[in-house]
Parts: sequence; C-alpha cells; structure tokens
Amino acid sequence: MKSIKPKIGLVLAGGGAKGAYQVGALKYLSELGIVPQIIAGTSIGALNGAVLATHSPFPDAVNRLSEMWQQLGKAPILRPNTGTVSQTFSYAAQTFVPTLREWVLDFLVQQGLIKDRSAIFDPAPIEQLLRDSVDPANFANGIELWVTVFPSLKIPGLGYDWLIDFVRAKTGTDSHWLCVQDFRDTETIYNLLLASAAIPLAFPSRKVNGKAYVDGALADNVPLKALAARGCTHAIVIHLCNGAVWSRHDFPEQTIIEIRPEQPIDSSDNLFLGSISSLLNFKSDRIYELQQQGYNDAERCLKPIIQTLINTKNQRLTHDALANSTQSLLEDLPL
Repeated sequence: MKSIKPKIGLVLAGGGAKGAYQVGALKYLSELGIVPQIIAGTSIGALNGAVLATHSPFPDAVNRLSEMWQQLGKAPILRPNTGTVSQTFSYAAQTFVPTLREWVLDFLVQQGLIKDRSAIFDPAPIEQLLRDSVDPANFANGIELWVTVFPSLKIPGLGYDWLIDFVRAKTGTDSHWLCVQDFRDTETIYNLLLASAAIPLAFPSRKVNGKAYVDGALADNVPLKALAARGCTHAIVIHLCNGAVWSRHDFPEQTIIEIRPEQPIDSSDNLFLGSISSLLNFKSDRIYELQQQGYNDAERCLKPIIQTLINTKNQRLTHDALANSTQSLLEDLPL
C-alpha cells in the first residue's frame, strides 16, 4: 500500500496584541527545523502568517516577524480617530440616536475629529506596517496562505453597526476562507489581510472584490477547516487563549499538535467581550513577555512528543538490528 506523504499545516488563531505569543512559539518550531507547507490564520494570525508566507527560508521569516513585532512595540500603532469624548459621542449617536446618527457622524468627519465613521482607531499605522513587512509579489513563490474573514452586513439607512455582525456570527453566519495566492492585485491582497484583522468597532471593514469583510474571528478563530479541506494531514495550532470554542475531535483525519498558554494571557477568554486591553496592548515589555511565554509553551508542548518520536525511532533501530543479527545467524553455515 502506498503511504501518503504528510502535509504539515500551521494554524494561527486570532487575538490582537496577543499575537506576539505566536512569534515565540514559531521561534521554537524553527529551531526544530519544522517548516509548514500551508498556513491558515485569523485576524492577527493572518498578519503573522502573511509575513511567514512572504519570506524564506522559514527561520529568516520568523526573524522578520520578530522584527515586525519589535516595531509594533515602538510605533504608535493604535492612534485614535479622535478623543475619548468624541469616540463615545460618535458611538452613542450611531447606536442610540438613529435620527441624529448620520448628521452627527458626517459633522465629526468633516471637522476632522474622526477619520472614519465606523472605527475608533485610525487604520493608517497598521496598514503602513503591513506594507513595510509584506511584499505581495512574494506570495507567488511563498507558503500557501489562507485567511479567515467575516462577511459584513450594511443595512441601507442604518450604516454599519458592529452588533449586527456579532449577532449574525453567533446565530450561524459562517466566516469565509480565502487563499491569498488566488489574488493578484496588490491592493486587494492588502485589503484582504487587513479585513481579517479588522476588529469590529476598533478598525473599519475592508472591501475585497466588492464585498465588505471584517475580522474572521467573529465566527472562526481557529481555521483548521480551511487546511483540512486542502488535504492537510498534520497541523500545529497556536492558540492565543487558554480555552477556545473548538474541538480537535472535529478533525479525525488530521494529526493535531496544539500549543496553548499554560498561564493566562488574558483576563477573559472571550475575544470580544473580554479584556479589550489585552487585545490592544502593544507595549514593548508586554510583547517581550508574550514571546517568551510562547517559546516556553511550545517547548513544553513539543518536547514530550519529540522524545516519544526519538524513543520510537530507537526502538525501531534496535528491532531492526536484532532482526538483522538473527537473520545472519540463521544464514551462517553450520560449523
């Protein structure tokens, strides 16, 4: 019977600033010589995956990703669209005073108090960082990358309300998996990556081929299904929370290794209703702590598996040596 060649996949979950944890885990993987053949990412996992997919060899890609996170820690990546009062007033007007909503938001935009009608943060800094870190031309010869996005709904006369998308996600609307290599236009690729990381209310939605998308984590924060559909036989999943609404038993055909935080890295495991600060804390010291934690957890999760494989290999070698010795004795001519 012909054996099936393993196809190793890497799954990078979403979690905002907690994505620094994945950098540490990836560093340990690269030291082991593990190189994924296909990657699926959601939200910050999609951005991390984009850097990995466009740089080679894999250890260099991980180093480039680490450099990007160092930049994140130094740059004012989260620049509010406006002051706290204006943010609160804008959102309150949009949500609770429908008759004034359009006029108020238009006024704030015209006065330069906010730059976007649906987002607290200015997307320009994260967009510039992505452009500096990822060259779309390199996707053609890079690792196959799938990103998760959620189809956003805008109701005529109402504009955008993130609560609508949140409810849709919780009532059965699925996220979409899109392969970056299926797109050729540079701006479309950037918009696709930014859409996957467009946390509702924090960042604006993005249009890809005429369709509006937001953060794929709304409905699929661990996109292993995207890889399973591509024939991935082995997968390493790097989580960004201690507990997740996800079951490895849904993937009986895949051999799955999970790397997850041993100690809490969030005050709550609920991505959108939990601690916002953990999603948006890009301070240098916090990034360093998360990277160290990711490295340590990867080592903790993988060392027993590696030792088991080594023991199995040694047992097989011992068995083969014994079998060869026995065969030699059987083939010896009688004295």
